[in-house]
Amino acid sequence: MFKGKVILFSLLLVFATSLYAGDVDPCQSEFGASCALRVSICPAGDFEFIYDGCGTGNDFLWLNARDLLGNGIEGIPWTDYWIQACDPLQELCLCSSPFAADALTDANGYAEISGRIAGGGCILTDGIYLAIQGKTLVDAPGCVDVTCVDIIIVSPDLNADCFVNLSDLGIFGLAYNTATGDPTYDDCCDFNDDTNCNLSDFAFIGEHYQHECF
Repeated sequence: MFKGKVILFSLLLVFATSLYAGDVDPCQSEFGASCALRVSICPAGDFEFIYDGCGTGNDFLWLNARDLLGNGIEGIPWTDYWIQACDPLQELCLCSSPFAADALTDANGYAEISGRIAGGGCILTDGIYLAIQGKTLVDAPGCVDVTCVDIIIVSPDLNADCFVNLSDLGIFGLAYNTATGDPTYDDCCDFNDDTNCNLSDFAFIGEHYQHECF
């Protein structure tokens, strides 16, 4: 009987320790970017790379996953992350596997994300938040405010339904042949970030037309 109690206690201790030491703490974990990123995305995941988001070829989002003790959590899979707009009036349509980290988290819980994003929609202000294994990261010390990272995201999927089609062409048509300062200019339609919505941007819609999530 005593032996059984010892085994039970040991199992409970191991279970509790694993939860405490390996579970992501959204308050102690961190999320950031190497620069003020601007990325064009597509539901098919075949538009710009995050690593070109500031034009250096070495740009990325980064994260530090920590547990309740503040220790880094090693080995979190590439796909255990989710992003979304911090502004509830802006929203991304994301595919089932929208992106992957460049590697598993290291011994310090650190990983970078520099590849492509599979999805649509437009975010011009307030940036994005990150969830790790379903837990949205929040800022210390209050641990209430969501951690938002500065990034602009545009997509030929302008209505964020994860499908580039005639509906998106209609939205683009309203901004076509306009520039910054014009009343109908729309930053969401300026895919190459040259302050104009013109034939170059229309070519991007043509290149990704009929693209949707796999």
